[in-house]
Amino acid sequence: MIKKTLSKFNKMLHHQHHLNIHLHEQLRKFREGIYTLYLVHSTKSFVSSLIGFFIPIYLLTIDFSLVQVLWFFVLRYLSAIIFVPIAGLIGNRLGLKHTMMISLPLFLAYLIGIMSLEKFPNTIFLYTLSIFVSFVSALYWIPLHSLFARFSSKKKSGNQVSMLISLRSLSAMLAPLIGGLVSIYFGFEVLFGLAILILIIPTVLLFQAKDIHPHINFSVNDLWKIAKKHSRHFVTIALDAFGSFAEEILWPLFVYLILLDTFSVGVVGSLIGVGTIIFTILVGRIVGKKNYFTVIQIAAFVLSIVWIIRFFANEQITIYTASLLAGIFAMMFSVPLLSHTYQIAKQDKNLDEVIVFKEMVGVTSKLIAALVTLLLVYKLNITFLIAGISYLMVTIL
Repeated sequence: MIKKTLSKFNKMLHHQHHLNIHLHEQLRKFREGIYTLYLVHSTKSFVSSLIGFFIPIYLLTIDFSLVQVLWFFVLRYLSAIIFVPIAGLIGNRLGLKHTMMISLPLFLAYLIGIMSLEKFPNTIFLYTLSIFVSFVSALYWIPLHSLFARFSSKKKSGNQVSMLISLRSLSAMLAPLIGGLVSIYFGFEVLFGLAILILIIPTVLLFQAKDIHPHINFSVNDLWKIAKKHSRHFVTIALDAFGSFAEEILWPLFVYLILLDTFSVGVVGSLIGVGTIIFTILVGRIVGKKNYFTVIQIAAFVLSIVWIIRFFANEQITIYTASLLAGIFAMMFSVPLLSHTYQIAKQDKNLDEVIVFKEMVGVTSKLIAALVTLLLVYKLNITFLIAGISYLMVTIL
């Protein structure tokens, strides 16, 4: 009887030992694989959505002019052209995950700086923060795209990209609404404090992860070959980046200036998130069955119409409807585009150089969009027409 009991006990210990090994292995895969990117990006996106929609508006409320706010973004994208390749070189030295991790506390420093502008509304300080956040963003986005290009599979790339975007959208769906309520009832300081607390989670997660060191070696000849070989793809990225600037920066500003209500801006952000979630997973499946560029062209055509509607928008119902449609079809555009970018990177011997070039194309286009908006500062909705033309051009590439 004692022998049987001991035998059962040993079997239980043996089983528990194997279970612990299995759990440890699964935890290791989670920390080091694509699932970590899902969690980190969704958390970071929640924080960005919590306050990002409101930063241009916040700057207006503390007596910076619309022209100064637009110069903030001009300087941000101008300096990004320099910082993007520097971020790649830092990734060589520190590793991609640790470079990404460093960007998170630096992002917190940026939030604290933005928060302090209310007490010290200095223009030079504002523009310094613009350059600083440009560097911080480069440290985050280059590793994220490089790691995702490595971890995503060729067969499941569409689904994996749609998962990345839908999880981000799910986490960020209520964030603008929460941000609007918190800013109204408790003020922007409490909103920034909440963002800081949440951002601690991905910082700890990345600190524990095993790192990957790329071997980025910039060559003008290599970048030219990448651009020439995939010219249609990178032109599409540039045209979309113009629309992204209008979506992320100008549309919230326009809504606030029309309705004079931060809560309405929060509703707009949440509607974009709802549209994203509804459509993203479906798009991931479509991408695997259809030619990726056909899907992009269909989405681009609808987006061009959405931006024309926005040009004439001056009532809540029109603004909300256009925001919902934008959330839906922006994902129909973004998922196949980003998925194909990762596939191009995986197939190229210079994976990280492809990612860096993609980011440089994007920030250059956003810089152009910011400069155009600066010229049209008192007629912001004209930029919406230009965004619509940009997407229309995609349909005829």
